[in-house]
Amino acid sequence: MTAKVLITGAGSGIGLAVARRVVARGMRAILWDISAAALQAAQDELGDSAEVRQVDVSDVRAVTGAAASLEGVSHLVNNAGILGRQMDWGDLDPSEIARVLAINVTGFMQVASCFIAARRPHSTAAIVNMASIAGENGGAPGFASYGASKGAIIALTRAMARDFAPEVRVNALAPGIIDTPIQEAVMADAAARARAAEGIPMQRMGSPDEVAEATEWLLFDAAYTTGEIIRIAGGRR
Repeated sequence: MTAKVLITGAGSGIGLAVARRVVARGMRAILWDISAAALQAAQDELGDSAEVRQVDVSDVRAVTGAAASLEGVSHLVNNAGILGRQMDWGDLDPSEIARVLAINVTGFMQVASCFIAARRPHSTAAIVNMASIAGENGGAPGFASYGASKGAIIALTRAMARDFAPEVRVNALAPGIIDTPIQEAVMADAAARARAAEGIPMQRMGSPDEVAEATEWLLFDAAYTTGEIIRIAGGRR
């Protein structure tokens, strides 16, 4: 039975790396992203094995509208998320906190809800949620809202694993510092990247494909694994 995999935040970085692996397996990938340009580039690369749709996961109407075309979906990679703006504790912006949580938590839950409503049974049915080690260690200074949102994903993963068993397995990955566009917000120059690598036992950032490899395993091959949070962080905590 051919899997049909919904991937959010699929226009670049980890999401696109996952889509490549899904298509390489001969399966169909449904790519949601907020960037029309990124989606077009992904469509050009992946061809007819991919379906793309511009969706802002923080917009409930956009998610429910896009979900109308999800019939037959069997797997989900809940990957869409943002780092948000760096803020000091003495100058918090409630609207920015709300934006981060709307995308990283509320949107995440809404997508999962729509997936469960639309999915078809599959022998390896699974959800992989993209958390972060920031959900465990609090994240970089000034990005507490991001850390809080990823901590919520860890808790939600365990709740979903309980609620959706035994039909759907649910696990999360907790990447460390991965070389994706999101890192440009905190380490725009080579010196900052070098300093970050020094704090990683593996002495380098991870790649999107390394996270995608673990995602692929959890989606299709981890038959007795559910409710787990797996770090992909080069030994960093």
